[in-house]
Amino acid sequence: MNCRAINAASGVIFAAQQQGRLAAGIALALDSAGLLNSPEHAAEFAAMRERLAELEAERTESRPVDEDPIAYALTPAAAVALDVSPQVRKLRALLAGQRQQTGGAS
Repeated sequence: MNCRAINAASGVIFAAQQQGRLAAGIALALDSAGLLNSPEHAAEFAAMRERLAELEAERTESRPVDEDPIAYALTPAAAVALDVSPQVRKLRALLAGQRQQTGGAS
């Protein structure tokens, strides 16, 4: 039961009754307030709500330590996502070149 929707609908019905509307007028008031859904819309909404829950669960499972970057860096997922070996090789090559230019030990 969706108490919020029921309260909204009862408010619209009450206001329509205060204006002296009959059943068709009350139904029209509910539709105008956007409180009537077709079965197709209700099914689509339920499917979207389920998909949202799946995506939120997937997001939580895939990166459980987003709040702590150091803890995430220590996970196997980070090792795959953060492969820095090309950058390390480039920096080592630059360092070796600088040592050769200055005559330092390699």
